[in-house]
Amino acid sequence: MDDLEFRKRALANPHDSDEDFVAATGSTPERMRLVQDIQALDKRIVEMVSAVTVPADLATRLKSRQPRVSRPVKSVWSSYYAMAASLVIAVGVILSIGLQSANPSAADLQLHDDALRHVYREEPRYERAVNDLSWQQINAVIAEAGVHLRDNERIKTMHIKFANGCRLASGTGAHIVLEGTKGSVSVLIVHSSPVKTRFDVNDPRFAGKIIPFGEGNLIIVGEKEEPLETYEALLTDAFEWAI
Repeated sequence: MDDLEFRKRALANPHDSDEDFVAATGSTPERMRLVQDIQALDKRIVEMVSAVTVPADLATRLKSRQPRVSRPVKSVWSSYYAMAASLVIAVGVILSIGLQSANPSAADLQLHDDALRHVYREEPRYERAVNDLSWQQINAVIAEAGVHLRDNERIKTMHIKFANGCRLASGTGAHIVLEGTKGSVSVLIVHSSPVKTRFDVNDPRFAGKIIPFGEGNLIIVGEKEEPLETYEALLTDAFEWAI
């Protein structure tokens, strides 16, 4: 099932229990998150509609104010249902437009998965590192990937304990590891086609961001609750492409 059909079915019925829809939902973290978001929205709309209290004599009062014309009188409830239906349609359209503009492509998602696999694979190596690397050691390693670390005083105060070249499916790059507040923070600079839009890393253990960055992509991955925004502002200013 392609992404377009999946979004249509999710918006039409986020509680669809057909086997093909359930399988498609579980095929990627992004699809699972989409269905959960729409289900939450559906629940809120039902709660909103259910919370409307109609006065017992409202229908009688409305009828008494209507002009004497021979046309059927709409039920009071029909107005509420119409309003709710309009709300559902409007929210669905907005949600659909937002998803289409921010939805990662298949290549973007491949980069996401490759980056996570790389972090898990390299973790035993960098977790054994105890000493900080020198500025010269870091730049010597990452230069092979066409990356240069500017002489930035703020980043020099951080503990950089690992630097190595890396090759993901989409291109070559560099992998450095900082000591964060919750554990290690992996930073990957990948020389490849920039992603269409920035998006989050979705993993049971890690949090992260994938950000289009000049000639490639900046990927930051850390433990949950790590303040990644602090590193993003620092790293986008510290790194530059040298090729």
